[in-house]
Amino acid sequence: MKKLVLEITSHAGDGSVTHRMVESFPATLGRGYHNDIILSDPHVSAQHVRIEFDGQGWSIRDLGTENGLVVNDKVFRDGPARLQSGDTVRIGHTEIRAFDPLHPVPKERKIQKANPFIGWLSRPVNVWVSFILALATVTGWSYLEIWNNEPGPQLAAAGGGTLAFILVWAALWAVAGRLIRHKSRFRSHVALISITTIISVGILSYVEAYADFLSNENWMAMLGTYLLDLLLLVALLYGSLSLSTDLPRKRRAQVSAYFSIGIMVGIFALTQVAQRHFVQEPTYPAHLEPYLANLAPTDSVDEFMKGNDKLFSSDIFKTAETAKK
Repeated sequence: MKKLVLEITSHAGDGSVTHRMVESFPATLGRGYHNDIILSDPHVSAQHVRIEFDGQGWSIRDLGTENGLVVNDKVFRDGPARLQSGDTVRIGHTEIRAFDPLHPVPKERKIQKANPFIGWLSRPVNVWVSFILALATVTGWSYLEIWNNEPGPQLAAAGGGTLAFILVWAALWAVAGRLIRHKSRFRSHVALISITTIISVGILSYVEAYADFLSNENWMAMLGTYLLDLLLLVALLYGSLSLSTDLPRKRRAQVSAYFSIGIMVGIFALTQVAQRHFVQEPTYPAHLEPYLANLAPTDSVDEFMKGNDKLFSSDIFKTAETAKK
């Protein structure tokens, strides 16, 4: 007599799966202890279904229960339902898949070697150092961009916005990792997005600004800017997928590239649309300012005139004219 393997998923919703081999038929399933297979689901009757084998194939029959029998999303109450290898059966809140012992299974997955960078991200010291450096980088860059006497509110907004962005990004990916791999790795996501922020603000922003300043063709500078941002975004998404999913490397790279390209195309389209309205003042992609400019002492107009009054003295001009004669 042909055997049947039942893959039983727990009704508790914890994802646990057990496998039972049925070797003799008919076989009954239910909550009662006299059944061939006992199910602890409270929505299953004492004797819920019976599986039979007629020499040609299997069939399953509901035994007059309150909640009935569902095979491949179709309800069966009267009469048997044919059961093929791979079919899904739902009894109460318990899901069961029936398989012939010779049913083909997917090819084994290749074991992925641990990435040293992923291991580096998981170290607590590296996590919080990168997090603090990201906040310091954004705050310092914002300070150099401020040219007023009250930088406090703007610095607080920049630091607070960066803090919120890092924590929200890490929390979303941690939830995805918990659902997919049952590991959140929140701290690793914090380190990853922090490092990305440091590279983007502390390095790429200045590279892009000077490339645009030194380039004679605006389209070349714009192309370089979008390319650098695209590469950084692909790296960020690839790292996040590596932490939160079990996708193969090639698949992770494809998903990261396609998603990043879509985002950059959307940003480019929105930028072009925004530039179609008339602007009275010219806009610039970046403002190049001297490093540590805010640390230089400042003088009022009166102090400047007083300290440089010789520049406006008529005696200097008279002396210069006399020397020429």
